[in-house]
Amino acid sequence: MDAWKLYRMKFRYLLILFMVLPALSAASERLQYNDLNKLAKSAKKEELPILLIVSQHHCPFCVRLKQEIIFPMQLSGDYRDRVIMAEILLDSADTIRDLDGNLVHPSQIGTAYNVWVTPTLLFLDHTGREVHRRMLGVNTIEMYGHYLDESLQAALGAVKKGDRSYTPTVKDIQGDAPGYDQLY
Repeated sequence: MDAWKLYRMKFRYLLILFMVLPALSAASERLQYNDLNKLAKSAKKEELPILLIVSQHHCPFCVRLKQEIIFPMQLSGDYRDRVIMAEILLDSADTIRDLDGNLVHPSQIGTAYNVWVTPTLLFLDHTGREVHRRMLGVNTIEMYGHYLDESLQAALGAVKKGDRSYTPTVKDIQGDAPGYDQLY
């Protein structure tokens, strides 16, 4: 390969990279909310479920989930009329408004929902009630999008019907993690 072709190939790669990075950054900024109360009002008005992504700054599984699944979902625009997405960072020092409008530390929301692993995806209605089984951690990223789509469809159906019959069980909260019972 001659030098000119190599230069053109590198230039194209960099050009594409610089076009994609701002979009991913914008998706990341739109994902983090500091006012869940405002989000809940939108969810009620639009009759949409809230996908609350509970993560941490230094969680490699959270980063991978966002880069490979969540950000592309946001950028596609295909989910605008199906779900309202937000992320809280449990290890953030900033306070946020909870669903009731109170200023709280994000870890308090994690505690209220018994979140013990990140990422945890919660499917909520506008009142903060879980309407579908949460997704814990990342097992196989290749199938994650499929399972997330199924969960979003079920959550949307529950919200549209006003179905409040789902109640998280201990197994829903624990998942299949060996040794979870020794954590609490």
